[in-house]
Amino acid sequence: MTIRPFSLRAPLAGLRRATAQALFALVAAASLAIAPVALHNQAHAATTLTQSAGTAKITLKNGTVVEGEIVRELNGIVWIKVTSGRTEETKMLLPDEISSIDRGTTAPAAGTPASNAPTEAPKPDAPAAEAPAAQTPAAQPAAPRSGTARRAVVLTLGEGGDKDMVGMYVMAKPLRDALPILKADNIDIVVFRINSGGGALLEIQKLSDVIYDEYRKNFRTVAWVDYAISAAAMTAHAIEEIVFMPEGAYGACTGWFGQLQAVKDRDLEEVLFQMEKISARGNHNPDIMRAMQIMNPLSASISDRGEVTFFADETSGSLLLNPKGRVLTFNSQTAAKVRFSQGTAANLEELAKVLKEPEIEWVGTKRPGFDWPIHRAEQMQMDFRERTYKDEQQLIEYQVTLDAALQMAAGMEDDRRARLAGRAREAMNRIIAAVNNNPNFALFRFNIMPERFREEWIVPTQKRISDLTRR
Repeated sequence: MTIRPFSLRAPLAGLRRATAQALFALVAAASLAIAPVALHNQAHAATTLTQSAGTAKITLKNGTVVEGEIVRELNGIVWIKVTSGRTEETKMLLPDEISSIDRGTTAPAAGTPASNAPTEAPKPDAPAAEAPAAQTPAAQPAAPRSGTARRAVVLTLGEGGDKDMVGMYVMAKPLRDALPILKADNIDIVVFRINSGGGALLEIQKLSDVIYDEYRKNFRTVAWVDYAISAAAMTAHAIEEIVFMPEGAYGACTGWFGQLQAVKDRDLEEVLFQMEKISARGNHNPDIMRAMQIMNPLSASISDRGEVTFFADETSGSLLLNPKGRVLTFNSQTAAKVRFSQGTAANLEELAKVLKEPEIEWVGTKRPGFDWPIHRAEQMQMDFRERTYKDEQQLIEYQVTLDAALQMAAGMEDDRRARLAGRAREAMNRIIAAVNNNPNFALFRFNIMPERFREEWIVPTQKRISDLTRR
């Protein structure tokens, strides 16, 4: 697998920090072992969903029929897994979208009579039965609910400034670490508030996987977009429900390497295909992301019923979204107009209205300077970014201390050599602790894949130190 200097940030944002020039990313994600393919430019026709034996059929109020396997139901919300071409995705349907449900010929659970008759859509105030929740650790008992309100938290992906880079400050690891806490606190809704100017490609697939495979299967998952540029927008694209801040921006997903040279040829084709698959995860038309990645035109038409059709050209649609020669960036007004977003919200009260939640309990502790309560899962994200920031400032110092101690110790007598070996070991342990907290330091600072860091750096360094003490 090739390691290339490759980042996904808006060009000006990429120059804001010196470390952006040192980014390294995987051009081919580990889960994307494919040959390069030519991607189409034609407008995508309406997706056809075929029904097989044992699948459910959900009729929406606008007349659309969605067919597939119902994988979860909660408070009237239905998650249904559908197949479209080579991709499989899980769609989330809200109660006010559903007209009726025909559950097909799925085998009934033990003791339940079989029935193929259509059923009325479940009401929001009559929750459907779910599988029992996984038992929470004894040290962290499930938090009690207050009434019937849905419990929600805000998790930040980036906080702007020096702590916004995908792959350094926005990572899958702290999100995955937060999952047991969210489950223990009986959280129903997770809102990802995104404020990032982009970052490294290597983390996009990992973030997409943890969001799609873990968060969307356990919670109603929403992206609340403040500033989602380049890799940040590509991360959010696995989320189906997107809400913008009034000044929100989303797009400009161009790839750069070296001295701001654009990614092209096979590397570009692989990233385009990767994002086509992630677009399917989020139930977004792939031509939207394609126009954000390369200078493809995009237009759209909106029917009298509010249905939006996208076209990968400038003239087929009545609304020009992106002219040829530019890359697409959505603002809050355009995103809402073409139903890429569900709406615009400046605060939690407006967000609850956009999400059509009658009552939300925002879980966490109120703090000055924050517009939302800080849940302990969010505190984990904040602590991760703060430690990463401190380690980033000090890693060079640790490395200089380590190298200097090893060099000086080589020509010293036993007592002084032992003291210098101890200093080298302390510096090494601090580097190891920084990489354990943020594995991508191995790649960004040492040009070593995180899974090979022990073999290629820790073991040889430990040997050099041990050799000093054995002389």
